[in-house]
Amino acid sequence: MKHFTIIVTIILCTACGITKNSAVIAQNDVLIEYKAVTRGYFLEIRIENQEILVKTEQHGPDKIGSISKEEWNILMDDLHTVDLKTLPTLEAPSMKRAHDGAASARLQITEDDTLYSTTEFDHENPNTKIKPLVDFILTLSKKVK
Repeated sequence: MKHFTIIVTIILCTACGITKNSAVIAQNDVLIEYKAVTRGYFLEIRIENQEILVKTEQHGPDKIGSISKEEWNILMDDLHTVDLKTLPTLEAPSMKRAHDGAASARLQITEDDTLYSTTEFDHENPNTKIKPLVDFILTLSKKVK
C-alpha cells in the first residue's frame, strides 16, 4: 500500500508540473493586436511576450515598452475570461464609427497559431464581454513613452 501511495504521489506531482509549464508556454504564445483608425487618428497596439508596441501614426515610429509580470498576469487573466471563439459574433454596442463620431476599432488575438478577431466596434466602446480586456490594453498603451 505504501508503494502505491508513493507512486500516485509522484504521478500527481509530475502532472502538476507539466500543467504549470504548459500554462507558462500558453501565456507566452499569445499575440494581442488592437487597432483603431479614422480620418486623422491612428492607433495600433501589439502585445507579445511581455512587450508592448504602440504606433500612433501609420508610418511613424514604434514606441516599445515592457509589461511587468504583474500586469502580464492581469492581462492573461482578462484574456482567459473571454471565449475567443465567440469574438467574431460579438455585437458592437454603438455605431458612432459609421459617421466618423468615433474611430473604428478591432481586436485580434492569435493563440496557438489560430487567429480570433472581433468585428469592428467604436474605439473605447467594445462589447461588454471584452471591455475589461480592451480597457486594460488601452491602459497599458498609455504607459508607453
